Parts: sequence; C-alpha cells; structure tokens
Amino acid sequence: MKKRWMKLFMAVVLMGIALPVMAVHTEAASKDVTKQMASDKDLKKVCKMMAAYTTAMNISDKATTEQTTLSLNDANKLSIAAFVRYNYKDDFGYTKKELKAESKALFGKAASTAVIGKNNADLLVCSADKKYAAEPFMYCGGEFGDSVPKYKITKVTRIKKNVYQVEIDNKLGVYGEKGSELAGTTVLKVKKTKVSRYGYVVKGITYRSAK
Repeated sequence: MKKRWMKLFMAVVLMGIALPVMAVHTEAASKDVTKQMASDKDLKKVCKMMAAYTTAMNISDKATTEQTTLSLNDANKLSIAAFVRYNYKDDFGYTKKELKAESKALFGKAASTAVIGKNNADLLVCSADKKYAAEPFMYCGGEFGDSVPKYKITKVTRIKKNVYQVEIDNKLGVYGEKGSELAGTTVLKVKKTKVSRYGYVVKGITYRSAK
C-alpha cells in the first residue's frame, strides 16, 4: 500500500514524558475480560480517540520505539482535548469552558487553561487567530491528511472493580485503499464511571512506535 503518511505532526506533546518506563502494571487479582468487554461501545469510543492521538505521536518526527508514558498534566490533557474536538467533533475554536469540560470528560478532572500561551510550543491548543476562530483558543496541531487512524483492541484486563487496562494495536490506513499498517501500540488504564459522558475516564497512557 502507498505510504502517504502525514508529513509531520506539527506539534508533539512530550512534556512530562519519562523514558524508558514500564507498562501499566496489573494487580495480582487481575482478570482477562477481553471477551466480555469486546462489545462495550463506550470503551471502544474512548480507545478509538486515544489510539488516534497516540498514532499521531507514533508517526511524528519524534516517534520512538522506546516505551513512553504520557504524563497527564494540564498541558497534555488540553492537547488531547483539543485533538479530540478537532478530529471527532469538527471543532477547532474553543472557549475556556469547552476545554475544561472536554478534559474533565476524558480524564475525570478539568485541566487548567493557564498553561496556554506560556512558551509551551508543544501544545496542540493555542491562543486563537481571530481570522480563523472567534473563540479565545484554537487547535494548532497537524492533520492526518489522506491517512486514516485505526485501532484494534487486543486485550482487556480488569485490574480492580471498574478499572481496566486495555492493550491496543495502533494502525494506519489510506483513504480509498484496503488494509492498514501497524503504527505502534498503546496501553490505556481506564476507569468506568457514570460521571463522564464517555462512560470511562483515562487514568494512564503508554505507547510506542512500531518503527
């Protein structure tokens, strides 16, 4: 298949990342629940969004085959929130309220927007250019172009009540073409909750590039 990948993800969020790191550990009482969770629409939606983000990281100019744990600080939460709104809600201009609400829905706690515009060049959200967005903030990351981020859940492990570790293959295809290539792998730690409109909140993200 043609390798017409995104030339460069304009901003790569690496703030707070520690290399190398260990994968999310499961507890002694953990249980493989892949079969039971395979049809969970809420879990699949969260995995789809998070895997798209880590795929973007895995094909960026700073991609690494080293296992990477993303620190869930305010900057990274805001970047992911903006990425999700841009790619899945066709929304590129944001108010402070929207960013805080999105980050809370994704992670269980709202991120502070105070970090925006404070020499954080890696942020995927920035102060808006009024020529493009009426809101005070806007998405300032890259696009997948004609590439299509895909994912496959390979294993779900229940760590404890309502807490799961999800192992995912990150894949990348091209519009109009069959098949896809492995872009990397992702491990998410998620917690099932009725508080979030997504049904789960993300508590941990670990990923690595396939090459």
